Amino acid sequence: MKKIPIFSLAGKIYFDTINKLRVWGNPLKSGYAYRKYPELTGVFGCEGDKDAPIAFIDGSYLLRDGKSRMITFGVSCPEGKIKWYNKEGFLPCLVSEYSKNSVNYVIENFADKISINGKDFEIAYSRLSVENKGNEAIGFPKVSRYLIPLTKVPDKVKNGEKATVDFAVAADRFGGDYSFPARDEIISCGGFDAHYDSMKKYWLDRLEPLAEITELPDKRLIDAYKAGYIYTMICKDGNELHVGENGYDRVFDHDVIGILNTLILLGDFKDIEKYSEYILKNVQYPDARWKYSWFFASYLQKTGNVNFINEKFEDIKFNAHSIAESRTENGKGIMKKTMAIDSPGYWTIDNFSALTGLICYAYICAKTGRQEEAEWAEKEYDDLLCQCDIKMRETIDKYGLDYLPMSMEMPNGQTSRSDPRDANRLSMFLFGRWSWDAYLFGGKQYGPLIELIDATYEHSAKIREKVCDSFYNFGGYPHGYFCSAYNAGYGSAALRGDKYRDTGIKAYQYMIDNAQSGPFSWWEGVKYPDSKSIWSIPHASGGGGSCPHMWGQSTASKVLFDSIICEKADGTLIIGRGIPKEWLTEGCRIQVRKYPVSGGKRVNLLIEVIEGKPKITVENFDKSKIQSEL
Repeated sequence: MKKIPIFSLAGKIYFDTINKLRVWGNPLKSGYAYRKYPELTGVFGCEGDKDAPIAFIDGSYLLRDGKSRMITFGVSCPEGKIKWYNKEGFLPCLVSEYSKNSVNYVIENFADKISINGKDFEIAYSRLSVENKGNEAIGFPKVSRYLIPLTKVPDKVKNGEKATVDFAVAADRFGGDYSFPARDEIISCGGFDAHYDSMKKYWLDRLEPLAEITELPDKRLIDAYKAGYIYTMICKDGNELHVGENGYDRVFDHDVIGILNTLILLGDFKDIEKYSEYILKNVQYPDARWKYSWFFASYLQKTGNVNFINEKFEDIKFNAHSIAESRTENGKGIMKKTMAIDSPGYWTIDNFSALTGLICYAYICAKTGRQEEAEWAEKEYDDLLCQCDIKMRETIDKYGLDYLPMSMEMPNGQTSRSDPRDANRLSMFLFGRWSWDAYLFGGKQYGPLIELIDATYEHSAKIREKVCDSFYNFGGYPHGYFCSAYNAGYGSAALRGDKYRDTGIKAYQYMIDNAQSGPFSWWEGVKYPDSKSIWSIPHASGGGGSCPHMWGQSTASKVLFDSIICEKADGTLIIGRGIPKEWLTEGCRIQVRKYPVSGGKRVNLLIEVIEGKPKITVENFDKSKIQSEL
């Protein structure tokens, strides 16, 4: 088997596990949808499992723990389109519905955790429903031999009747090397319905203490962020926050920092200190070190846990001081040349990342009584910002630019990432975090770096006119140029601008409308849509990296919440800065519950439009600290 490398924005190389499926049959002749459309894929499983099942649109799924086994349900060449979705909107029970020869098929797949003799197992449960609308009896489909029937399998399904059979199969051992349970042991643990209830209760309990959007004009966004959170918990291995399952199944440094900050925003503090131990497990890029303090500043702000910060302070200090050591001109210029966006250059993202790291470090030091270090960080921040301002002005003047380039020294069209389909032109607006998140921590901002935000979004749209028909699709990367899992996240900086503050939400809607490759799942680099594809909704044909891609999806969740409610480090609560104006019509209700604010507190928010005017109600918060942007 030839392994095909996948290249990501972050320069990661991972051998795509999906490609192994292609040697099992000619995808053009094979009747199974998973072979013809192997990149329409998702995931289901349990929190912290090691190798969650990889799901495909026809209900088939791949088990990877031990010897790889493809689970199929005996129906090839389905007719028409397949409906494929999360049961109850967001739960990790994937449902496939399709027809063939006047017979309707519904396949439901999920996983539940069981313990036998003190050993943990993930068991995949499946339900196959066959409804015969034809004129003659048919044989019940011949399913994979690995599936264990939990209910009686009929020989025939008569015309006009419906038969439903439940199955189970051992899927994962949570990293253990012990034997899988025997057939009878799995059967004795109960049936589909009992384990579905167990699975549902687990995830509802897991979501219950978190910040929750309960009402929104577009309910799909609620289901999307909840599904994204659940997928994050499934993709992680133990306490390691991995980016994906069918690719990128490991910790990546700057990825995990982004995921962690979204978990903080959601108020998921349960195991977050354990997660943070793995931030620099696999060091790839210097911007992760430079932004290292961002996670700890966010955690300190929301929890007030000074003891944890003190325990980690030497690591925080070491990484913050590496910024000064990484500047050009003997520490007096801008940030050094890196491979931040997969090509060598003096990238704007690196300077934004360093500025973000410095202001977050200054915040940490001030809050923990380290005044000398706080003064150093503020001075270093001011000096780096000044040098960035000087360098960017020189570049803008030299080339007559009316936008902020991705490089500190040349226009976008002269960089190695000049393709108009390449989203890296906005890399600083998301991965640098300075435009919005450094602002939240009180960072001083001035000059073209902040003044050209709106103009840069306009430039992006202009150069993409021939390759995209939407302002809210920013492109992808060489392994999928249509769109990306980061698409909504690229709208983060727009919150700091004036004209396009609703970009994050609208870009998230674009992803849902056009770019899914699995139920609420996106590849890192998304391929162009294929109208001949078999899914019943507009979607992407596939992509590269992983799908779902948890760093990308975490940025979407973050910008969704930030657009509705967001707290600055000085305790100001910003309301509605990124809410689309067209949402604010009579009767509109937007509700957020249990949003975490400074000092371990939670607030509830209700925005409702009454007699044409938005009314804001915030419970458990000082009204003088509320900043309405509606």
